[in-house]
Amino acid sequence: MTERDKKEVNSKFWNEGKFDNFVKPFINYDCSGMTFIDMGCNAGIFLKKAKDIGFSTVIGIDGDSGAIERAFKYRERNRGEYELWRRKMERCIDELPMADVTVLANSHYYFLIGDWLEYLDKLQSKSRFVIIVTADKRAQVSMAASDVEGIKTYFEKNWRQFNGVITPSLEEDPYPRKLWGLCFESLHLERVPMDILDNGNHVQDGFYAELDAGKTYEETRYYRIIRKYRIDDQKRWSEAQLANFFEGRIALYESVKEHGILRPLIVNSRNRVIDGNHLYQIMKHLGHESIIIRRVV
Repeated sequence: MTERDKKEVNSKFWNEGKFDNFVKPFINYDCSGMTFIDMGCNAGIFLKKAKDIGFSTVIGIDGDSGAIERAFKYRERNRGEYELWRRKMERCIDELPMADVTVLANSHYYFLIGDWLEYLDKLQSKSRFVIIVTADKRAQVSMAASDVEGIKTYFEKNWRQFNGVITPSLEEDPYPRKLWGLCFESLHLERVPMDILDNGNHVQDGFYAELDAGKTYEETRYYRIIRKYRIDDQKRWSEAQLANFFEGRIALYESVKEHGILRPLIVNSRNRVIDGNHLYQIMKHLGHESIIIRRVV
């Protein structure tokens, strides 16, 4: 280790110290069953820490080949159970699952301002909380702002600030730097228990268990119900449309098992699922106790 490395180990502004002092204070709840995403994860120290405090799904994103190589080596050493993606931060949000916490630690100000605003427009419906760690950097008009007040303006309409601004003292630290931590909560998303939701019917009951047992979709109860309703009674679908419907449901099931859900359930004020019935049934079948929703009147 270099002398700088030794100082960073015991500093609250670097590596594990940065997570403990700028990220963890905003996570004052049980995070089991939840998803944590680190945008610009570098070597992946935050990813291990997120798993250690209980997040079930943890994903690190970095577009730099050197950083992601370090992250793979670090994961191998610590036997980490988290995902690493080599992607450009501003280009991968559509591929990411719904997140409870998204962290941008000294990374958001590398976004071009247009990319940053587009990313934020999508993020409000993809992540319940956003934690930003920012440094005292020289302003560049073409890039996202790094100063605290500038950051707040980006979040003032669709987010609420959560628990103030973290600014630890620089005194008596072996390697201090000027950093600030902010957290914002989406006005659109919430996580709720699965058992309070109702999707209005039971026609899908047992469908995914039957698939897991090796049945083809034509052998399932759900297929018989939909076939009778759409073809035999209403005569509205062709055989090809029916096949496309079930092939789509199977593809969605496989996607959720591999990647999680990519959008929230839409739920009304009475906890009725009004968009996302199949997602609800899949998550229920897979044993999830809670899910991220967007509520409408």
